[in-house]
Amino acid sequence: MRKAWYAVAVIASLVCVKAASDLNYARQLLDRGEYALAEVTLKKQLQEYPIDARALLARVYLLEGEFDEATRYLEAAREKGLPESRYYALKGRIAIMQGRWDSAWAALRSAVALSGKADDALYWGTVGLAQGNLDRALLGFDKAARAGKTAQAAFLRGLAWLPKDPKRALHELRAAQAELDSENPLKPQVIYWQARALERLGQIKEARSTLRFLMRSYPGYGPAQDALNRLGP
Repeated sequence: MRKAWYAVAVIASLVCVKAASDLNYARQLLDRGEYALAEVTLKKQLQEYPIDARALLARVYLLEGEFDEATRYLEAAREKGLPESRYYALKGRIAIMQGRWDSAWAALRSAVALSGKADDALYWGTVGLAQGNLDRALLGFDKAARAGKTAQAAFLRGLAWLPKDPKRALHELRAAQAELDSENPLKPQVIYWQARALERLGQIKEARSTLRFLMRSYPGYGPAQDALNRLGP
């Protein structure tokens, strides 16, 4: 379950949602975590942008943990004409944050069927990961890979395989690393989980070597030092 919440956080950090140009300021506030100011800004734009402003307000309340308000604005946006693919995608994310996995699975399945978007498929697979259902997780992540998010999908497939088959997990994580450049924020996480897979395989020397490489390449990545301290010098 913990890996599922971790996966949700990773996807959220990578997803980029485009909004109308006049809503960019509110979107930037949302990205910076300035939710109160984003809320005030969006409420002033409800009349001019009845659909997008309500959909963004649903995201604001989702991120603030106010799920009833998030749902209320989402349903209002749907009544104003929000496309069904966007509706089900956000409905699924709200259900994820509430831990309502069956509802999240159903909503995101609809979103993926309607949109075919990789980001929706990544969230869909993460629901399977949270449910401990490897087949469901891989279904979503494989769909995301076919839609173009190959590195992200390989990373999340690695997390999904780790408890059952760390060798397969290591293969997926190395495939993800090969696709990412050094500036990608996902890369240190991919390398870290390679070390965890090596540890599960009993390859402690290789795990320590991987962690030391990670610390040299990304000195600020705290989990690497913690893992190395646990494994010993």
